[in-house]
Amino acid sequence: MKLIRSGVLVCFLLSAGMVFPQSAPESGDSGSLFPAVVARVNGKPIAGRDLERIVRAELAPIGNPAWKNLREEYRQQLVLTSVNSLINSRLIYEKAIAAGTSVPETEVTQEMDRIAKSYGSDAQMNMALAALHRDRETLEKELRERLVIAKYLDTNIKDKVGVTPEEVEKYYNDNPDEFKHPEVVRTSQIFIEPTANTPEQDAIAKQRAEALVARIQKGEDFAKLAKENSMDSSASQGGDIGFYSRQTTTPEFWEAAYSLPVGEVKLIKTDAGYHIIKVTDKRKEGRFSLDEVKNQITLRIGTRKAEEETGKIINKLREEADIEILISAGELVNP
Repeated sequence: MKLIRSGVLVCFLLSAGMVFPQSAPESGDSGSLFPAVVARVNGKPIAGRDLERIVRAELAPIGNPAWKNLREEYRQQLVLTSVNSLINSRLIYEKAIAAGTSVPETEVTQEMDRIAKSYGSDAQMNMALAALHRDRETLEKELRERLVIAKYLDTNIKDKVGVTPEEVEKYYNDNPDEFKHPEVVRTSQIFIEPTANTPEQDAIAKQRAEALVARIQKGEDFAKLAKENSMDSSASQGGDIGFYSRQTTTPEFWEAAYSLPVGEVKLIKTDAGYHIIKVTDKRKEGRFSLDEVKNQITLRIGTRKAEEETGKIINKLREEADIEILISAGELVNP
């Protein structure tokens, strides 16, 4: 089970630490949010700029509100979660290096290339990175560390996260309501997001999406184009985003998908960006069969097991480490 591909690391260990948003956050604050050093792990400092980078990446999807305007309890939780994300990453990376874990530079290069392709140009990528207090060198370093962590965890927990057919069938039988569904549509998409919230960047994104639609209409493979161009996590699945109901997606997305015949393609715009959608299946109200959801169940059980095992590793490392958290949510440069 390749953890870096399953998303376990990003969701559980690194939290927002490895988020690469396509649009640059616009800070509502001036200066730095945190002191130069916010924590120490075994005597080594964790920089305030790294904490701010994670915090700003977390705030970007909700419109980049000014730090001073956030609710106090949310701010406290965000600081706590982000600091611990950095601590956990540091601990497990140091353990991985001590164990002799390394990754080929070709893997780092491939990840860098994948991220670079999601931007319209080098200039746009550099602008987005700068807004997150990053540059390409910093990004490359982070990617290398992420790959090392993933390889270490994969090596140390892969034998403990296997999922048997019997476990899958039992989960399916024990949770019958989970697999009932209303009227649903299955779609694939190619998502193109403007790199900044400006009319110029919106026009560029629209032009890029329209060019892809033209290529699809000429017969190019949708899944291949999605893997090469889509700017969301469905790219690795050839654009497949599974079944959606009216209740689980935006009205404009649902109406467009539901109105399309199976196999047809349409370009729509939402608040997030441009979506080239292809309808691949439609279902009336009912229940998915075991065969249809066995991969989903396998991933769910495997992810839960991986999280549990990763948690055990992190807890052990934290027990053995000397950890100092030097900042609280109330100690801010820009309150």
